[in-house]
Amino acid sequence: MDSAAEQFETHRRFIWGLAYRMTGSPADADDIVQETFVRALQHQPQSRADGWRGWLARVASNLSIDVLRRRQ
Repeated sequence: MDSAAEQFETHRRFIWGLAYRMTGSPADADDIVQETFVRALQHQPQSRADGWRGWLARVASNLSIDVLRRRQ
C-alpha cells in the first residue's frame, strides 16, 4: 500500500490538472482525484513496466468522462 500512496502523491497534481481540464470544475477535479486514489488502493496496476502515471491518467480520464455524461 505504501507504494500506491507514494505513486499517487507523486502524480496528484498531474491527475488534478487532467481532471480539471476535462471537466472545467475544481470541485469535480477534487472528487476525481479522491476517487482515483481509492481505486488505486483497491486495484493496483498489474504491470509495473507501464508505470503508474498512465494507469492513473486512464482512471482519472474515465471518471471525468463519467462526470461529463452525468451533466447531460
